Amino acid sequence: MTNKDFNEPLAGKLEDLPELKAFSLGEGVVKRIVFGPGRFFDDYVVRFFTLPPHRMITEHQHEWPHYLITLEGHGQVIIEGKTWDLPEKSWAFVPPDVPHSYGNASDKPFRFLCIVPWFGDPDGKRARARLERAKSK
Repeated sequence: MTNKDFNEPLAGKLEDLPELKAFSLGEGVVKRIVFGPGRFFDDYVVRFFTLPPHRMITEHQHEWPHYLITLEGHGQVIIEGKTWDLPEKSWAFVPPDVPHSYGNASDKPFRFLCIVPWFGDPDGKRARARLERAKSK
């Protein structure tokens, strides 16, 4: 493949990606899609989140895993009741079907990447459906 095979830039700044709705995660949470269906990674979605200071995402569970990589700030992930500290440049794995929550444990924004299968993200589902429709034409 060559650069001509892609319709999008092949590199850029995370902060320049479009902001997407993340109302279900709470006020002030910003979500951006780095990679996902139709954008270089058809099976997973790499999301770039910014959580405002002291924002916690309520406990929940679902059938897919999360892969977290922290970039800036200081967060925490709580998996099955155990709290794991996530300072900058940390990682965490949240297995499928276990109760978990995560959030910002500091006075500064917490920025991290969260990778899930395409069906674990509403925007990933929509993008995957667009790809499937395009293939069937």
